[in-house]
Amino acid sequence: MSFVLYDVETTGLAKHFDQIVHFAAVRTDADLRIIDRLQLRCRLMPHIIPSPEALHVTELGIDQLTDPSLPSHLEMVTEIHRVLQSWRPALFLGFNSLSFDEEFLRHAFYQCLQDPYLTNTQGSARADVLGLCRLTAALRPDVLQPALDEHGHTVFKLKPLAEANGMTVALAHDAMADVLTMHALCNVIRTRAPEIWSQFMRFSQKASVEAFVTDEDAFLVSEMVGNQHRTRIVTRIGQHSGQAIRQYCLDLTADLDLLGRLSDDDLVVLCKSPQRPIVTVRTNAAPTLWALYDALPEHFAPFDEAEVLERVTSLREDRSFQERLRRAAQAAEKVYPPSPHVEEQLYQDGFPPPQDKALMAQFHSVHWEQKAALARNFQDQRYRRLALRLIYFERPDLMSVDLRQTWQTELHDRLMAPAEAKSRWRSIPAARQEAERLISAGLDGEQLIRQRQFLHYLDTEARRIAMGTAA
Repeated sequence: MSFVLYDVETTGLAKHFDQIVHFAAVRTDADLRIIDRLQLRCRLMPHIIPSPEALHVTELGIDQLTDPSLPSHLEMVTEIHRVLQSWRPALFLGFNSLSFDEEFLRHAFYQCLQDPYLTNTQGSARADVLGLCRLTAALRPDVLQPALDEHGHTVFKLKPLAEANGMTVALAHDAMADVLTMHALCNVIRTRAPEIWSQFMRFSQKASVEAFVTDEDAFLVSEMVGNQHRTRIVTRIGQHSGQAIRQYCLDLTADLDLLGRLSDDDLVVLCKSPQRPIVTVRTNAAPTLWALYDALPEHFAPFDEAEVLERVTSLREDRSFQERLRRAAQAAEKVYPPSPHVEEQLYQDGFPPPQDKALMAQFHSVHWEQKAALARNFQDQRYRRLALRLIYFERPDLMSVDLRQTWQTELHDRLMAPAEAKSRWRSIPAARQEAERLISAGLDGEQLIRQRQFLHYLDTEARRIAMGTAA
């Protein structure tokens, strides 16, 4: 299988309401030799206001994001989809990608009427190089050392991690530079710790994760709690009653007697806390797992391996206790209310009907005049709305005056929402407040110039929208 390593730079952290502005990827053969590359940028969509913090971190100026010579977001995403589709099947790799880059890419595909599940269908799979690096640092510190912050705490951010291991990183927060840094880390681990690389590959497959979690009496799992990484020895106690990909595993160092005395309600409360004794392993998310024989003494503390396995035996004999724990873990899962915003409805209403899938393919193969006619034929309200929005963004002249005015009013209300409204998206007043706060914290030089230029852009946009000339 080939590999695709990719990275995105975005206007902010909100996967539903920010956008990708820079995408880079390399395709390699099975030996990680690069055989193809892709790098694309695009301009801002009309309804997106960038985060001042994102502009500060990426050192992008607003003029770079509004450059009319750049392709539109739709044009960029369409080309990304075409190329990645031609590179399949592949193992798609990113750094912290399963919680960030992958979600941005999925939602970009969704909002542009493309298949959002390109990276894990038709023989492809996905995995996260961040997990690979954590696993390597834990098991083979002779191969990879974590970076340290100013307080001596371990850090697994891409640039510091690479530099801590003797790699020169020319740029940070540049998509292609980050891809090549990630590629270098993978090469080191694959060459010097092939057993870890093989294990990493194995757990990119959902079926392999399911088999391992089910068959092993106990194993280690790596997870993030807030910004802190921790490793726990666990055993499987069951799965979600409606989502088989969610496997519940109990921390074997937990106080089992205490858990047994808690009421069902108290168990649920505990499972919602940072001290939760149950880890949810998502079998389709390439979890970071390893076998018990690779555990270090500190992983077993305050027990030893024999005592941990005795606890597994005792637990397995008490099926009613296991079921109580499983029910508590499931009851503690976050339940998200339905969202009225189309950007947040990808997972909410399931897959589109077959006829809408066919319409999506047709939508991308015809001229804009025909796209406008097709848009109203979508049965799924999500895709009808997204199709009409794309037409408004790209060719508003093809809309009726009334429909164009409706979208223009919606754009005005979205972009001019008061900062105190705490909208799901970033409005112009909210961005202005953020930028002024950043400036007052003490910027100078080019950083200060960029933020002042951004404030000027916000003022210009606000005037344009107020005059009713927003496109």
